Amino acid sequence: MSPLRLVPLLLLVLLGLGGCRDESERIDVCGRALETLLDAAPTDFQVASTGGADDRLDLALTAKAGLAPHQGSCEFAPVEHPHDRPALRGVVLDGIPLSPTRLVMLSAAVGVPVDLGDLAQNVPFVVPPGRAFPYFIQELLNGLVLGAVLALVAVGYSLVYGVTGTIQFAFGQIYATGALLVILLMAVGVDLGAARGGLLLVGVGGIIIPVMALWGWTIDRIAYRPLRGHGRLTPLLSGIGLAIVLENGLRVVQGPNDKWQDPIFTGRHELFEQGGFPVLIGDTQLMLLALALVVGGLFAWVIRSSRIGRAYRACADDLFMASMLGININRVVGLTSAAGAGLAALAGLIVSVYYGEADAGMGLVFGFKALTAALLGGFGSLSGAVAGGFAIGMLETFWTAYFGYAYRDVAVFAILCLVLVYRPQGIFGVEEPQV
Repeated sequence: MSPLRLVPLLLLVLLGLGGCRDESERIDVCGRALETLLDAAPTDFQVASTGGADDRLDLALTAKAGLAPHQGSCEFAPVEHPHDRPALRGVVLDGIPLSPTRLVMLSAAVGVPVDLGDLAQNVPFVVPPGRAFPYFIQELLNGLVLGAVLALVAVGYSLVYGVTGTIQFAFGQIYATGALLVILLMAVGVDLGAARGGLLLVGVGGIIIPVMALWGWTIDRIAYRPLRGHGRLTPLLSGIGLAIVLENGLRVVQGPNDKWQDPIFTGRHELFEQGGFPVLIGDTQLMLLALALVVGGLFAWVIRSSRIGRAYRACADDLFMASMLGININRVVGLTSAAGAGLAALAGLIVSVYYGEADAGMGLVFGFKALTAALLGGFGSLSGAVAGGFAIGMLETFWTAYFGYAYRDVAVFAILCLVLVYRPQGIFGVEEPQV
């Protein structure tokens, strides 16, 4: 046979191998994506259907750890070049599609590109029939962690405002720094031979929270104490400038890229199932909520029963009279700022463990959301800050679940505008007399 006649045959073989490679690579990507969602290594994949106009890949899989069989599908963007990597456009697990936010995070965790396609148009999600109640309960559980994080930072804002009447804008950047430091120190600990788990996380938290608390005390000493007694506007401008410096300094130090870490706690528990939709709660959620509850209870006891708590309440009632009675107000305000910074660092730890991601710019918008929560509950009211944090967390979670993520922040800050206009003292706050 002439060598020239072999060329078409070789081309056909290469094209066939290319198609096999594309299909096998898509199966591998989809398998890793579903494995990440299930927190368990699947033991068996059965390809139900492949190809089609929408490049959809359906997989039936069975997972380890006694989990029931699951049905998952991955949709890929059309490949324009044979050497392009497959880009995820959508993932559906057990009939429930991933939200755009989770799809972006999943793609980053798996290490493949993402193409939001129509999802970028913020199409509202329609709950399948018979699954409305379990879907609602699942989102309620998901919103608890976000609400706890917002409540911690909102309490820090209310603490400082209750004593000084000023807003500590740097708490958002301290929150971001704490999240980044958790990911960094966890990676360093694993590199040094420590096992990734709860014990290492406790050690990392035992380092980060005191360091960030000291940072909060230093911020008060440098940026706020020299301006005390100069009205409220000057310390406010100083705090805004300090927050900008901290955020950009953090961006210079750690770079513009997001930082990721592997899950620490992977266990999940099924509460109930309805309409084929299982309602799950993870070990991460349970541990982080328990941690926030313990810290919140301990903090409430300190404010109500300890000596420093009584001094704080005296300063919150009347700072000048407290100083006349011999209370060291600089010490009380410094410790208050340190406590708020420690709470913000704890919030950063919770976020880094729960979402597995942190970046230098995450503190700005989150800080304003926590500020909205503190304002909603009422500045100076710690219980109001907790209630406002959970309210904003639930609003953000349910808005994303039912209406998409594009206008989520608009909904949150609309609450801020409404509160400022119609009830500036907040729900639990007391209206200050006009002088």
